[in-house]
Amino acid sequence: MTILELKPATIGNQKGFILVATLWTLAMLSIAASFFALWTQRAVDIAQTRQMDIQGEIDILGTEANMVYFLTTQRFTIAGLTLPNLFLNNTKINNDDEVTILPIGNEIALDDRPYFGHGKAFFAIQDEGGLININFESKHTLGRLLGLLGVNINLHDPLIAKLKDYSDLDDSYRINGAESYHYKKRNLPPPTNRYLYHQMEIQRIIGWKEQSTLWENHQLKQLTHLWLAARPNLNTAPSLVLQAAYNINASSAKSIIEMRKIQPFYTSSMAHQITGEPLDLEPEEENIFPSSFLRLTLWYAGAQRMRQVYIQLMPNAEGRKPWQVEYRLEFELLPIYTKKLPEHAKTTLFNSTLSTKKQ
Repeated sequence: MTILELKPATIGNQKGFILVATLWTLAMLSIAASFFALWTQRAVDIAQTRQMDIQGEIDILGTEANMVYFLTTQRFTIAGLTLPNLFLNNTKINNDDEVTILPIGNEIALDDRPYFGHGKAFFAIQDEGGLININFESKHTLGRLLGLLGVNINLHDPLIAKLKDYSDLDDSYRINGAESYHYKKRNLPPPTNRYLYHQMEIQRIIGWKEQSTLWENHQLKQLTHLWLAARPNLNTAPSLVLQAAYNINASSAKSIIEMRKIQPFYTSSMAHQITGEPLDLEPEEENIFPSSFLRLTLWYAGAQRMRQVYIQLMPNAEGRKPWQVEYRLEFELLPIYTKKLPEHAKTTLFNSTLSTKKQ
């Protein structure tokens, strides 16, 4: 066999090799192109998401600024925070002749219902006077609240006893309570022997952290406060607070909430007439007016998290601004805010959601 006879086969093999190499190259280029397209799309998506997040943050900041403006320039009624007249643009500073606690019809409610804010932002305001005070509330109210939040009834008295032992000034031991030596045995920080400064501080008390239902969706924190020594405001209290504080059932609490949307209560006897249930309340404990402690909740469309700003109003402070931000919290967006349809506040400052025409 001669060399010339081998050439056709050799050439065929070379062509086959070139074809395979070409196919492999095309396949690699196709994979690379697909990967690049996917990477580009992800980069675009990330950029768009960041842009949306930036715009959402801007809208939240604008909404917060507007609400602080309203809180410090407008007056309150039993229905909530009044807003400037759409045409007169009056404020509480220049409108002293018309002061009344009765509703005027344009208030922002202070019962934590959601409203449209600026742009894609939403907000809700909760009068902390409509919540339960962990530091001062009675054993009966705290026990009912624990029961409503799913804590076993056999644990109510021990948990409350430990709470009182933790915050009182002495070392006297309550039945089922816990003092410093109980904490030392468990290698835990001793009781502070002062009132709680924050609701989450209660997790340091023996037995409380283990009650998982209290911490689901931040329930305990959402329903309680620490500063006001007063019964919850009938016009701003959530359903569970109404049930726990006033010893009424869920149906009666719902009736109170539905009624106050139409006509806020100016006396507790109105609630009795509507529900048919007597409220666990002494006449001198009646509370129907908003407090100066407020919780402003902010979030924006598409967000997974929300922000809460705790504000104290100080209109008579000398040499200081008339409000103070006590603290801010940021955590996952709670379903109680997304399940309700937001309302429109009657103001042109949120001009992306409300025109100057009457709604």
